Amino acid sequence: MTGETLRRFLARAATRGGLRQAGRTAVAAVATLFLVTVLELPQGYWAVITVVIVMQANLGGSIRAAWTRLAGTAVGAASGALAASLGGPAWVDLALAVFATLAVCTGMTRLRDSSRVAGITAVIVILAGHPGSSPFAVALDRFLEIAIGIVTALAVSAVVLPSRASQAQALGLARIFEDVAVFFATVVEGRLREDYPERQVFALKDRIVRTLARCRELGREAGAEGRDADGAARRGLLLFRGERLFEHVLAMDHVASESRGQGLHRHLPDELAGLERTAADVLTGLGVHLRAAGPLPELGPMEAAVARAREKLAAMRRDRAPAAYDLSEVMHFFSFVHGMLACAADAAEIVRRLRAMEEG
Repeated sequence: MTGETLRRFLARAATRGGLRQAGRTAVAAVATLFLVTVLELPQGYWAVITVVIVMQANLGGSIRAAWTRLAGTAVGAASGALAASLGGPAWVDLALAVFATLAVCTGMTRLRDSSRVAGITAVIVILAGHPGSSPFAVALDRFLEIAIGIVTALAVSAVVLPSRASQAQALGLARIFEDVAVFFATVVEGRLREDYPERQVFALKDRIVRTLARCRELGREAGAEGRDADGAARRGLLLFRGERLFEHVLAMDHVASESRGQGLHRHLPDELAGLERTAADVLTGLGVHLRAAGPLPELGPMEAAVARAREKLAAMRRDRAPAAYDLSEVMHFFSFVHGMLACAADAAEIVRRLRAMEEG
């Protein structure tokens, strides 16, 4: 690996938070090893393993992973200890412990994500017990080891280079509006040029879908970080509106991908181009604002472009311009323009709602 390649690799890792995550995990692992050594836990390495498993990219993710690990450990340790205390053959104890553990976890909605951890813990308690040791003592040791790892991981997540899911979600939402702006402009320009850019559109759709999914997950993780009701409501609004904007452009994209050649759009190319440019500017400005890099965008130019487009559409109807085209083209055209106007309306509503929240 050349020096330049290494530099680029490290730059990408730093940009994506990889170096921060690696540093936090290393600190937490060393701190946990120190604690279990001082406490002389018999199998303290499980605490260190727990740190690596629990430590996530942000505090909310770590809290959710910690809950899953701790709940699963508690259920598995209890089931394993109870089964082992029966004094039967190891294979019978193992079968009972695993069956009981998974039955409890799958039967309770809040414990379903803990089922694998719980099952592994039950197996360890049954098979890793020491002769002459109480199974309940083995179970308690296992629970304490896991708990120490979890507490250390959460403490390090909150103190050492902290990263919060709410902040990551805000950046993800900014990326959604910026990418939707590019998607919107690409689809409109492709239709006006009568040259549909299939590969570019596919890449944009894929990126937006993945970002939306990640923002939903970050929203759940942000909920575990604390009760920031105002911030959560703001991010919820932005995610909902971002999804709606994406749906509008997807409908436009469906029309553009099926339409070829001359169409009604040739009657108002300047109006559509102006609406595309100003709406994309507002969406891009929203992304910039969410990154705390600029004020909310002004709506005046976009509202003027909407008015011009509506006036031209009314004139086209008066002149009976659609009558010269077949029904399929007319339906496609008005569906496409309706999608553009819906995007502009949603963008304006987002700006107004955000302005009211920030000024209130």
